Amino acid sequence: MSVSKEEFTAKIEYIGDNLYIAHFHLKIHEKMTIELNKRLSSYPDFYGWSRMAHYEAGVLRLTKAYDNDSLGLVKIINIFQSNHHRWISVNPADAKTLNKEIKDDLDFLNSEDLIQKLVHLRNKVIAHTDNQLYPHKLSLNIFEIYEGDWIYKDGRLTTNEIEKLPPNERDEVLMQKSLELYHAASDERAKVLGQEVPSFSQFYELTEKGVGICNRYMARLGIDPIELKLSGIT
Repeated sequence: MSVSKEEFTAKIEYIGDNLYIAHFHLKIHEKMTIELNKRLSSYPDFYGWSRMAHYEAGVLRLTKAYDNDSLGLVKIINIFQSNHHRWISVNPADAKTLNKEIKDDLDFLNSEDLIQKLVHLRNKVIAHTDNQLYPHKLSLNIFEIYEGDWIYKDGRLTTNEIEKLPPNERDEVLMQKSLELYHAASDERAKVLGQEVPSFSQFYELTEKGVGICNRYMARLGIDPIELKLSGIT
């Protein structure tokens, strides 16, 4: 298919925008989770719903970039491979490097197990819930995480032993235990989905990898690179 340089620029910038937006929806979700764990009892109920909305938006945007059935990274590389000779001049020595980059990127996108896990998560949880797999009552042992008989106090899980600690130490321990519970629950959900899904940190691996791929081809055409920077979020 013949595509102009201008059309290609619009297409790859669209994919880059999806990756950028996905990255920061997930960053916002992470920041909100940390704040919620710190001050669980003082936040209104809608804060938790807003936090999960950022998670779902991030996963959906990220999956768009890696979906082979729509305008994603695979299709944009195929377009570049078929049309770049009309846009730029590549000397024979550089052509070998470029062909290897294209092959390596397509091999990654077509075989990377982490991408299949991402698509599985989107299909089973967010887009098309399979009731036989999800939702599922978690079977993790909260007692092991809180190391004692836990109680629900002031809108948060705690134990009598933790509550006896000095306030600063108590809050630090509670935040750590809440994060452990959050990660354990995520791992537990992954097990009941029929196959593994990405851990939260692996979402960032995919956003950064996708941005790197986009930037590689954008640089060939002199297009400004995508930078994963957003004011107020690191």
